[in-house]
Amino acid sequence: MDRKCWNLLVYKVPAQPSTQRVYVWRKLKGWGALYLQQSVCVLPHREDLQQHLAQLKADITAGGGEADLLTICIEEPEQNAMLVDRFQQQADQEYQEFLGQCRDFHSELSHEREISNLSFAELEENEAELAKLRSWLPKIRDRDLFDAQGYLEATKAFKACELDFQLFTEQVYQAQGIDSEPL
Repeated sequence: MDRKCWNLLVYKVPAQPSTQRVYVWRKLKGWGALYLQQSVCVLPHREDLQQHLAQLKADITAGGGEADLLTICIEEPEQNAMLVDRFQQQADQEYQEFLGQCRDFHSELSHEREISNLSFAELEENEAELAKLRSWLPKIRDRDLFDAQGYLEATKAFKACELDFQLFTEQVYQAQGIDSEPL
């Protein structure tokens, strides 16, 4: 990794109301920004991110805040590697949280099996939980700007959740005396 350029956003928003501060934080989090310290974050220098950040800077200033958007280029490979590593650690933390939710999903299905709660209401509830996992993983992947290692394990864990849910579905249909085979 040679010279690498980054977008650096340094901003200050009014303390009240807190809605603008939350808005800025959510936008930056959604794009995968790495906070270096409070109100100072960095993102890779990419055209799509540059456009998002320019609009966010305009939103901050329109809301009475201050913002500087700088493009910085770092010559030292070690410093660039350190930033990439921090981005990957940040993404891996999210993947670990996702994996925890997958474990909880399996535990919930196991518990319902143990107590023979094989009802359509339980099926619907767990289908909603699976849908949350299904929509969450791509969001994490979008914020994973440097291909953190956790993605592959998270993908496998989600597929295992889908298979477990499929089995649970079949068990519910069987317990309810309904043929679950497709027509």
